[in-house]
Amino acid sequence: MAGSVPQTTTGRGDRTPGWGRRALWVVLGVLLLVAIGATVAIWSLDASIDRVGVDGLGESPPVGTGGDDATGVGDGEGTDASALTVLVLGSDSREVLTPEERVELGTGNAWGERTEVISLVRLAPEDEEIRMLSVPRDTLLERCDGTSGRINAAYTIGELDGRGGSTCVVETLSAWLDVRIDHVVKVDFRGFVDIVDALGGVSMYLEEPLQDDNANLDLRAGCVRLDGADALAFVRARHIDDDFGRMGRQQRFVTELRNELAAVGVFDDPARTYRVAEAVARSLELDDTLTLNRIQQLAREHRTTLQGGLEGQVVPGDIEVISEAAYVVVDEQRAHELVQWLLTGVDPAEPSSPAAGGGGSPIGDDTSGASDDGGDDVTAGAAQGLGTDSDEPAAPSPVERSAGCR
Repeated sequence: MAGSVPQTTTGRGDRTPGWGRRALWVVLGVLLLVAIGATVAIWSLDASIDRVGVDGLGESPPVGTGGDDATGVGDGEGTDASALTVLVLGSDSREVLTPEERVELGTGNAWGERTEVISLVRLAPEDEEIRMLSVPRDTLLERCDGTSGRINAAYTIGELDGRGGSTCVVETLSAWLDVRIDHVVKVDFRGFVDIVDALGGVSMYLEEPLQDDNANLDLRAGCVRLDGADALAFVRARHIDDDFGRMGRQQRFVTELRNELAAVGVFDDPARTYRVAEAVARSLELDDTLTLNRIQQLAREHRTTLQGGLEGQVVPGDIEVISEAAYVVVDEQRAHELVQWLLTGVDPAEPSSPAAGGGGSPIGDDTSGASDDGGDDVTAGAAQGLGTDSDEPAAPSPVERSAGCR
């Protein structure tokens, strides 16, 4: 049966300068990696970085995939030779955690490895911002082995059939969206915690207390300081709202993290920079073409883009329950329109707008979405207790009141 809550919004929301309100925590890996590559010599840390071979990178999708109106990066529209698309994955693997850490972090003991977050990040030197397209993890589609099911299981499918988890996700997305993927970055639970702790935590202002016993989340209202464990609970909590609400929390966290980095000048402190670089090196899995030379090249080529803004969209869809399991059935036409926006900055649905999002789900706006799993009891709303756009000009938003909570 079809669900009654569409994953759509109308309008684009405000477009604020700088990083603004629209980001996802998974882009943390890409941005820190490139920032560090530009500011510190990390050659001694190269041995700590896990790299895997990933098939299909830099290749144009097969002709006829992705729908009649799809246009991939390989078509060259609105791109140059230096533009690239990075697939950023957030993994839910528990294997990197000790039994004690699984209890402390509230992750449970689920077997296998699924991708909690799947995002395509677009970097183009001619652009003044980074663009990111996020795919709901419960999206129903055909995966690399020809089976249909949730996209978040594609990684496990690839691991089990021998082609590799990242390869399966790349093949699945390339065939579906007709988009060329150039690099892959993956971060897991342990890595996320380590990176936040290496940075010394993040301050955040909450208008309401947030509690989720399953995620070990218990935060009071007001100014709170999140260490790595608290931050993971904040971005993972499933019983506060829905999957799209969780994306709202994730983007809020990255916004605050970036603001705090700028405020304290972490990369002006060589010792602290090295600690962050060490945590990042231990935490990320990269495709084997993303060498340190390549990282430094990206840092040089995309310096202006990285100093600009970040705009994000979520592929919209509807909830459908099939065999007692909840899926997100996406709007295929809108998905391919958003691919065009990702590649060119122009939304075909609103040609007059440089980066429109009509009919999509701008990250940071209030949306309603699917549950994490078929049996989860969640409440709709993208930013419960986090603050959303307000018509009250005198009342600053929580994002404006954070940055160390002033």
